[in-house]
Amino acid sequence: MKPALIISATAVVVLTSLVLVAAGCSEQSAEQATISTGTNSVLLIEPKVGVGPVHAGMTTGQVIAALGEPERRTSNSLEYTRLGLAIMPGPDGIVSVVMCGDVTGINGPFSKKFTGHTKEGIGMFSTHAQVIQAYGEPTADERMRGGLESLQYASLGMTLTLEAGKVHHIIIRLRGPQPADTTVTLEPPAEPSGK
Repeated sequence: MKPALIISATAVVVLTSLVLVAAGCSEQSAEQATISTGTNSVLLIEPKVGVGPVHAGMTTGQVIAALGEPERRTSNSLEYTRLGLAIMPGPDGIVSVVMCGDVTGINGPFSKKFTGHTKEGIGMFSTHAQVIQAYGEPTADERMRGGLESLQYASLGMTLTLEAGKVHHIIIRLRGPQPADTTVTLEPPAEPSGK
């Protein structure tokens, strides 16, 4: 009976080791694997900072290096239809806006393709109540025809568009490189002591 216990214990150690090695390999590049397979389930939306591997301060060349060639280019955007997002550089070629989901509405194809979310879990098809619970009352709440609503969070640089109470489009405005602090403080010279 003891030999069976030794074999069982050895088998458990071997199986545990295999599971840990497999987990380590799968974690090493989850973001890269996700991008290369054409899905975006791990793209994290970080207001003012970035969406997945696209971050503030990146050039269009750096975006293409990170995401590959876009499926479509316009005069002012790189459209990654397989990911359900578009990247918009400023006049200087630095990424300034990332648009996630579909501007045409909740049934638009890009709403279904973009599966990223914020750390609070807000993404496509999140409800109005979930957005308010995550971020509080918006800076501006604009209701439009056709049951559309735009919730703007100025401090986050984020605007969410909802149809029938559900998110279908998120605009992330990225904070560019901050200028160096060039404040100069002038103080009068110290008076010599002893006079």
